[in-house]
Amino acid sequence: MAVALRKTLALAVLALTASLLPAGTAGAAGAAQQAAVPGRYCLANAWGTPNLSTKPCDAADQGQHWTVSGHQIALTNARGYCLANNWGTPDVSTKPCNPNDQGQYWNVAGQKISLAFAPAYCFANAWGTPNLSTKPCDSADRGQNWVVFNDQISLALA
Repeated sequence: MAVALRKTLALAVLALTASLLPAGTAGAAGAAQQAAVPGRYCLANAWGTPNLSTKPCDAADQGQHWTVSGHQIALTNARGYCLANNWGTPDVSTKPCNPNDQGQYWNVAGQKISLAFAPAYCFANAWGTPNLSTKPCDSADRGQNWVVFNDQISLALA
């Protein structure tokens, strides 16, 4: 009787433990988790300047909080400043939001952020550096994969 009770208890513990595990294969769970949480490096504005870079994600850094509204991406804590491409160049910075500045309009689709008025050009990180720019879209370029999560924008594959 004691053996039967132990087996029943062991099976109950095993069933309870299994019910707490995520469904799916380990690979699928890992891929879903990567897409659902911010990466290690986030889009960051050096507060009080127009300068942008990638930095380790830090929820306390007010320059790492962004609001995507329509086709504009603005600093959450300074909504009058938008992510901007200096039109005709690869340079990006923050500038006062201007509805007439075509470099301030972006398409956010999947893991790609591209210029709305030049969709063949994507927002990009020079992989392994904090440097940001726009450049021709390339699905093989790891620095062109981004995740928008709540109010942070991070590299998807870092």
